[in-house]
Amino acid sequence: MTVKDLISREPVSVSPNATIVEAAKIMKRERVGSLLVRIGEEAKGILSERDIIYAIASDLPLNTRVEEVMSTNLVTADSGMDVGEAALLLADKGVRHLVIKENGKIIGVISIRDIARSLGLLTTDLSVW
Repeated sequence: MTVKDLISREPVSVSPNATIVEAAKIMKRERVGSLLVRIGEEAKGILSERDIIYAIASDLPLNTRVEEVMSTNLVTADSGMDVGEAALLLADKGVRHLVIKENGKIIGVISIRDIARSLGLLTTDLSVW
């Protein structure tokens, strides 16, 4: 199985100028745990639920811009990468999201949860949360 097989939708994006509250509302509406931070087609980073929680726990104001708290260490993989290799890559880099590219274009974002589920390591459907 390849990482492309795990992509269930186009990546959901947010502007780096959006506030963390605006980003959280997009996450809720789209039922995703991360947003690709883009300017046009160029990916500048990724914003996860964890990034928002840490921002709030650090007493940052709710109007803090996404670019101030996003992760900029995007880890990418080619769409043909084996899922097992992807799991090792995420573990090695210490990240939870993998940006998937095909022919140089971003086609999706998968999470460590997607990989765990595909490997049979996660049997509970957490998408209802």
